Amino acid sequence: MFSAALAQNQSADAVIEKLKNSLKSGNSKELVSGFHDMVEVTLPDQDGSNYSKTQAEFVLRDFMKKYPPVDFKYVHKVLDREDFKFVIGEYLYNGGKYRVTMVIKPAKGVYSVDSIVFEK
Repeated sequence: MFSAALAQNQSADAVIEKLKNSLKSGNSKELVSGFHDMVEVTLPDQDGSNYSKTQAEFVLRDFMKKYPPVDFKYVHKVLDREDFKFVIGEYLYNGGKYRVTMVIKPAKGVYSVDSIVFEK
């Protein structure tokens, strides 16, 4: 039991690190590889919508082209629950920054992003 929980935590840590690197580099393809099959994406001045991974990649690629990242860093993490993880980060671009909130849940034994929200 302990080793399974440890493996899930390491998996969550790996996903969280991959998300950070993908956002920092503006790599939408790599970013969505850490998403559920369906994911809720909310962008500034838009209501959240559920997208397939493929649709989410296009939406996020367009967003990151419009606001190319300069840096991304986490400012808060809630990682102690087994049923979900919660991270908040800052997406920095030349014109300012966005707050990014991601909910990460286990699906099929692997943690992946259930929702991602960009807001001013």
